[in-house]
Amino acid sequence: MQQAKPEHINFRRRTLHTPRPKGGSKRAFDIPLSREMILSLIRVLRFGRQMHPTQAQEWLFPAESASGHLAETKEDRDILSKWGNDLRQTFRTLATAAGVSEFDAKLLMNHSIPGVNAGYVTRHKLVEDHLRSQQQAISTVVFSALGKLRTEQGALIDWLGHRASRRAVSKFRSKPSNLGEEQESIRQAA
Repeated sequence: MQQAKPEHINFRRRTLHTPRPKGGSKRAFDIPLSREMILSLIRVLRFGRQMHPTQAQEWLFPAESASGHLAETKEDRDILSKWGNDLRQTFRTLATAAGVSEFDAKLLMNHSIPGVNAGYVTRHKLVEDHLRSQQQAISTVVFSALGKLRTEQGALIDWLGHRASRRAVSKFRSKPSNLGEEQESIRQAA
């Protein structure tokens, strides 16, 4: 995901294409997107354009790094208890809680399916409706767990509430920063 590009998002099909996952380009696949995932990606695009305008032209998750994209996702474990690949475990657990079958969860995570019958499954045919509904079920479990916090807790309202992107961008633009002069002029121009 760190190397995802804006052109990998297909809003019409509601998918995010992964051209070179673990295992190489022969394992390329499309991730079906729930409504909440689409809204999050829209926020990512907007924030990226404000925070790293040059890098955001090429990368979905731009950063001030040698590659121009998010390269390391480590946070203090007291702040964020899970990192990058650890979140796959959380996703799988939530898929079970959402009633998603093991088979569908493996397809969503692009895991190989053992057995002779797996070769008969046409994954891309399932993405459009079936797997998207499974993805939506997982997102529903995640957002249901937030309950009233989505409308009562300031940080969640700022990220997930109505017009959250506009408010956050406005705050970012008006907030004095510790950026260098060149980066500050780019931020203001954006």
